[in-house]
Amino acid sequence: MKYQPNKLPAVEKFDKLKSGVIFMKSGLEKIRLAFELIRAQLNQVDYIIWIAPRLKLNSKHYKKCLEEYSAGIRSKFYFFQIEQLSYSDICYLELYNLTDRYKTFCVVDNGLTIKNTKSGRTKKLLAIAEKFKYKLILSSLPLTQGLVDLYSQLQFMNSRLLNMTETQFAHNFLPFIENEFNHLKRWSFPPQEESLIRRISPFIFDCDFDFNDNIKNYEIFFDLTEKETSSYFEEKCDFLQKRNHVPFMQIVHKFQRIYTICKTKVEALFEIISEIRLRHEKVIIFVKFLDEIKFFRDCGWFQSENFVVLTGKTNKKKAINLFQNNVDIMFSSYGVDNSGLDMQICNNVIFFSQTFDYKLKIQLLRSMYSVDKTRKINIYNFWVRTGLDEMIRKNLLMKHDVLTNVCNIISREEALKL
Repeated sequence: MKYQPNKLPAVEKFDKLKSGVIFMKSGLEKIRLAFELIRAQLNQVDYIIWIAPRLKLNSKHYKKCLEEYSAGIRSKFYFFQIEQLSYSDICYLELYNLTDRYKTFCVVDNGLTIKNTKSGRTKKLLAIAEKFKYKLILSSLPLTQGLVDLYSQLQFMNSRLLNMTETQFAHNFLPFIENEFNHLKRWSFPPQEESLIRRISPFIFDCDFDFNDNIKNYEIFFDLTEKETSSYFEEKCDFLQKRNHVPFMQIVHKFQRIYTICKTKVEALFEIISEIRLRHEKVIIFVKFLDEIKFFRDCGWFQSENFVVLTGKTNKKKAINLFQNNVDIMFSSYGVDNSGLDMQICNNVIFFSQTFDYKLKIQLLRSMYSVDKTRKINIYNFWVRTGLDEMIRKNLLMKHDVLTNVCNIISREEALKL
């Protein structure tokens, strides 16, 4: 359902509900729709508060877009970096005073930045949520880690919508399941997901979850050699010796580092890169450890001028410029700031080593989606046949299944409104 300025029911509906959400992958379209709703309520508010991540607000393209759509009403806008709400009392006090003294229309772009109820930014926004006259969340996806991601977003939009604590939310929508290690964890299933989406459906003002059919995923599995298997077992035993308790993520980090550069996986990487070179295409290789990049830098297979590295320790602008204009291969660590990197120039992504963080993967993939249906995109997931990599793979699959089902339910509910 596309909202149009002359469709008064949509405006009247927003004026009645006073809050809502727009789920769309196109940032430009989200902003356009947001401004249509804002302009329809201009006579009802004194100021518009726009909250977004620092990287977005500092992006030239994003700022230009906001300037164009806010023409004539720019003096009504206050912009806040979502990160500042966590650590700057002055920034939060300014926001509080605005909401306390004036009638305000608040836009949060992106909703997933307030998904964690334990973070400072989320606590502070929820504390003053009822002071905003109108509230609108913009997001490309409703969730990345599981159904619990929706709780704080719904609390921000309307605390009476759920009328329950986070613990009650978990009891209602996230029953316990037992994994293969006999550990209990909360997870949702289609009945709970459908029940929640039906409850929030009236607050969804638009959505677009149309995934690009031209993305081809390759799941590639590798075995450790006999020598690597023996070495992996010995190092695991040595690490765990005399340790009664070790934090889970410390184990993950240590064990994954031992086997990540295995012989068959490295050989497969070289073969795939050779094929990509023949197609004259670009490729980004994501790694978890800087040791991996050092290995490929020292192994002799690459010439130094044939690839570029993007990590927290490199010159980001220089690396991005080289990749976009001069070289076809980039090694990047997970979570590094890659704003400014045009993913439309890249047709191939290799996840050489894996991460539990599904959000990093899904955001990257969505940045590659294109309106050009002839553009082919290849995603290569490398997996080593170890218990740890299998655990990561199953965890990501569960998150993917929940996201896919929720998006399908939302899309179906929206279609029924037509």
